[in-house]
Formats: sequence, C-alpha cells, structure tokens
Amino acid sequence: MSVPVNRRNDRFVILLATCNRVAMLKTVVESIENGTKTPHELIVIDGGSTDGTIEYLQSNSRITPVLQGELLGTARSYNRVWRDVRSRYSCWLSDDTEIVPGSLDSAIEILDADPTIGMVGLKMKDTRGPGRHEPYRGGISEYGILNCNHGVLRTELARQVGFFNEEYRSYMIDPDLTASILCTGARVVMTRRVAVLHHREWAEREGDEKVAREMGGIDNFAIYRRKFAFLAPSGTLAARVRAKLLYYVGRLLFLGVGPDALPDARRFWLNRRDYFNLGGGRFMSLADPLRHLGRAYHLAQAIPAALLASAGNPYRLRTSSTTVCLEN
Repeated sequence: MSVPVNRRNDRFVILLATCNRVAMLKTVVESIENGTKTPHELIVIDGGSTDGTIEYLQSNSRITPVLQGELLGTARSYNRVWRDVRSRYSCWLSDDTEIVPGSLDSAIEILDADPTIGMVGLKMKDTRGPGRHEPYRGGISEYGILNCNHGVLRTELARQVGFFNEEYRSYMIDPDLTASILCTGARVVMTRRVAVLHHREWAEREGDEKVAREMGGIDNFAIYRRKFAFLAPSGTLAARVRAKLLYYVGRLLFLGVGPDALPDARRFWLNRRDYFNLGGGRFMSLADPLRHLGRAYHLAQAIPAALLASAGNPYRLRTSSTTVCLEN
C-alpha cells in the first residue's frame, strides 16, 4: 500500500486542482478556511503554474501542495492524488469556485447522520454569464440522473468505483462519478441551499470552443452512454409526462417573478430549478419535498434494487460491499 498523501487529517480531505490562476485560487482557499469548521486537510494539486501559484502554496502552512509539473487532464490529475488519500470523507472542488460558509460542514453532518447516503452534491451557482439568473447549475443526463458538479463523498466508495473515469479527459467526469456512486446502491442527495459559487472566467461565446478543446477529440457523451446503457430507457411515456407536468407547474408557480429575484424565489419549499430537476429526475420520488422537509438536503436519488442487479451494471458485484462501506 502506498504512503497516504494526507498526513494531517484522516477524516475529511478536500482536493483542489489548479494551474496559473493564483488570484482565483486564493479566493477559494480563503473561503474554505474561513467557512469550514470541520477539521480537514486541503490538498492543492498544481499542474505546472508559472504565475506565483507554487510560491503561494509553499508559503501557506494550511495547504498540502502536490506539484505535478504538467497538465495531465482533470481526471488523471485528481486521480493520481485521490488514490493515495486515506480518509473517511473527501471532496473535489475547482479553482474558480468559492465555498458558501458552512456548506462543507453541512455535507459532513448529512453523511454522518445517514449511512445510506454515499455522496452529497453541492449545489453550484454561476456568478457571471447568463447562468447567473438561474437558482443553480446542474443538468439531468439522458438516463434521468441529476448531476453533481461538486460533491462530498465517502472516500472508500469513490475507491470502489475507481474515482474519476479516465476515459474522459475533463468534461463529463462529474456526471460519470454521480452515476457510478448510484450504481453501487448508495444514495446521492443535493444540498438544499447553494453551496458553491462559480466565478467562471470565460465568456459564454467561448463555451463551445472551450468544451471542444477540453474534450480533446473524445466523444465523452458516447462513453457515458455506453457505460450506463443498462439504465435505458429513460424516455418512457410516464417519464415524459412527469417531466412536462413539473415543468409547467414550475412555470405557473413562478409567473411574474423577474430574473433578478428568481434565484431566491421559492414556492412550496422549492425554487424553479428544483421543480425542473424533480420532474426530470428518474430516480427521485415525487414525494421528495415532503420526505425531506426541514432537512439540509433534498432531491435524493436511488436506483431500484432490481435495476442495480442488471448484468449491465458495471458495479453490480460491488453493491454488497457498498452496504458494508456505508455502515462503517
């Protein structure tokens, strides 16, 4: 067994990859340190920065730096470190984000309180661009799974699924990990409140070009589609009716609410995006708002046991060990 990369804390480890964005890096580091009471170890992975990032990391005693010296692609960069993490919980974050105070503490409390939950998705909101008018980001995959852009999860469970899927270079690693955790039989939930602010630095017009560049010529959607094909079909008549119904209910409830007020507007405990995701989320109960009333999380997803037992489930043989992992 390799020597653990985390030496200061074996309960909660936060992984953060960066390259040449020292100003943004300082923002997220300060938000973690000032807004997180849970004892933790912050590991920053650098991909060869030349803008003063390395000097900043080496001068900050609160950070465990890992200097990789080159850009490996997001999945490989995180995995090279994550595989050597020995902790109960871990979290992955981006260097263009900022943690809302108390959010990581809340995620740890959720995991401590409920052994059936394998991962807590951290709701993320754009602070720039057209997405700033949305309550939060996060889409439903073609198989009806609500993606977690960032999350806090049980490290042993991440190990069971192999951490990030390195068939991808960058994009689609988080939808793949979300689906993988669900395929082990664990539940995935979302924080009720926004937990992560996303200070994206690229303009909307650059989006398609940036995505294409980061995908490196790989058809990431085909990889996802093939790996989780056993979940199909999600476009049944019942699923389509449910999605349409919740979509129009959401629109009706928020009539007259302007875009500036929309992120904070709620009707029956949910915002507009929650209604959209509840309608499109194939593995969520329509009773979810009532089941999780008063809790710090909602939009809970769980794949039925009969579907988990499918021969096409890449983690079918790991569902029994997942039960042991979640209970320990």
